[in-house]
Amino acid sequence: MRNYSRPKSNRFTFNQRALDALPPHDPDSPSRETEYTDQSCVGLQLRVSKNGRKFFQHRYRYLGRKRCLSLGEYPHVSIQDARTRVGEQRAALARDIDPADEREQRRSEPTLAEYGRDHYMPHAKQHKKTWQEDEWKIERRLIPILGHLRLSSVTTRDVAAFHSAEKSRSSAVTANHHLTLIKRMFNLAVKWGFLERSPAAGVEKFKAPPHRERYLTKEELPRFLKALEDLRDREAAAALSLALYTGCRRNEVMSLRWDQVLLDEGRLYLPITKNNRSRSVLLNPRAIKVLEELQDCGKEDEYVFPSRSGTKLPYRRDMRKTFANVCKAAGITGLRIHDLRHSFATLAIQGGASLYDVQKLLGHQDIAMTQRYAHMVDESQRRATDNMAQVIDNMVAG
Repeated sequence: MRNYSRPKSNRFTFNQRALDALPPHDPDSPSRETEYTDQSCVGLQLRVSKNGRKFFQHRYRYLGRKRCLSLGEYPHVSIQDARTRVGEQRAALARDIDPADEREQRRSEPTLAEYGRDHYMPHAKQHKKTWQEDEWKIERRLIPILGHLRLSSVTTRDVAAFHSAEKSRSSAVTANHHLTLIKRMFNLAVKWGFLERSPAAGVEKFKAPPHRERYLTKEELPRFLKALEDLRDREAAAALSLALYTGCRRNEVMSLRWDQVLLDEGRLYLPITKNNRSRSVLLNPRAIKVLEELQDCGKEDEYVFPSRSGTKLPYRRDMRKTFANVCKAAGITGLRIHDLRHSFATLAIQGGASLYDVQKLLGHQDIAMTQRYAHMVDESQRRATDNMAQVIDNMVAG
């Protein structure tokens, strides 16, 4: 029979050296394991099996009954972690809460993936026109990284790390968009009673890069339109053309349905916009021509720009690569899809529109949003007064 050397007492202060030296439980013993008690942490014990595996546990009494909770296997769970867990559980006991009940409640708590799919998304579909954007962010970005965590296990550090990773992967603006969604999700989780506080509350957005006004210049515009004419993807060309000719936001164009297109009235009806208000978009002859050509294709889709097969969204989500190719073909740099909206406003002002007109055309709630184009009005007015002076000069010279 082998001689198994054990500590003189089963009660001692746990430390790594002592626990590593503990031998397996005697295989000839009728009992299954040996229990050791930590003298420096009330209730913390270590079980050692016959094959030498070691498990922490917490023994305690609740309402006069003996209870025992497993804390995990050593050394995967460190001594300090085990003591911390025991401390948390004994704090629950002090509040007259059985740690076993609290653990069971945590097991029934949804993961972030379950919460996003089963609770947040049904709400978003009822209240957000752009719910497909949220679904894409949740499924493609959030769930693969944090989806396995229980809601209450997500920490501020987790959210901040995700936020930083998105900035490294894409940009500060994109990362901030994801953070806005996360904050909304956790704020609703608090409102609905899943959490007491949001772990995203302390995470601040990255400072946005300096705002810059970029629009198609009079030299770039013909080249851009020619590149659209040469584009093989005619639906993409139509979508980009419509964005330029209407000043609509990218998502307003891409999510447009045929029942919102009122060609006989020369307008689009957008029931819910970024500002959560409906608005009409007046169609100029170029925009009408684009939509009529799409109608002539004879498609019976619900959406003007339906999604391609294999995607979850019912409409095409993004065309950044296509847009980049168009710009490359046109020899244009530093232009974004959203800059087509700026180009529309600039062209409208050059055509004689006032700031008030541009505010209504773009659907801005606040005139302050439209003030960015004030310098264009000044230039237009400068040309008008210069022209008036030239008329006088011509008359005098007459």
